[in-house]
Amino acid sequence: MSNDIQIFNGLKVKEVNGQVMFDAETAAIGLGISQIAKSGNNVVRWERVNKYLGIPTSGDELKRGDFITEPQFYKLAIKANNPVAEKFQDWVTEEVLPSIRKTGGYQVKQMTPMELLETQYEALKDVDAAQKELRNEFTDLKEQFGLPNDFRKRFTKARNKRVIEIMGGYYGTAYGNKKLRSAVYRELSNYVKDRFQIGEYANLPLSRFDEAMRLIGNWQPSEVTSLAIEGANQTVLEV
Repeated sequence: MSNDIQIFNGLKVKEVNGQVMFDAETAAIGLGISQIAKSGNNVVRWERVNKYLGIPTSGDELKRGDFITEPQFYKLAIKANNPVAEKFQDWVTEEVLPSIRKTGGYQVKQMTPMELLETQYEALKDVDAAQKELRNEFTDLKEQFGLPNDFRKRFTKARNKRVIEIMGGYYGTAYGNKKLRSAVYRELSNYVKDRFQIGEYANLPLSRFDEAMRLIGNWQPSEVTSLAIEGANQTVLEV
């Protein structure tokens, strides 16, 4: 290949002293290190390109028109870490570079409209799969870490409210009976822990918080406990 710039499916390449060099702009766009500007053009995120390559902001940053080495191209591909970058790197390493080194140029494979649509469809599927994987990881994290402090406070408040309702009010005779009140709290606590298979409220999975709140709001004590509450509230204190 001569020292003249050659363009392969949008990627600009040239050879300098036997070394293949890549146009930084078209390489970055191919690797997905770009964004759509207000004008609608796909522009390179140069600050990210220079950061990935470890180039300090001292006036020597890469810019439009600059070329990068093959090792720098691979470094960008690894840092980009997205399905688009992976496919682009595969194309460069499996088709472009072997062809250049063998024939001195790249023989562009013409794609039919249907092949082009299939390629785009596969790329979209990869992106969708990556998004689903991230959502699954986020769900797993919610399951592992349990309830944050603000959710614990809401849960405790709902629990206390339900116990007061069940016992006939904060100032009722039943609620004033410490032994009976403790028994009601213990019964509700055991009910929730058994239902969600947890050792303490803090371990309740965040994903099941709404379910637990509904459970508490509809909870009813056992028949024995209900009779004890009813009996306590019917007790008339002698003056």
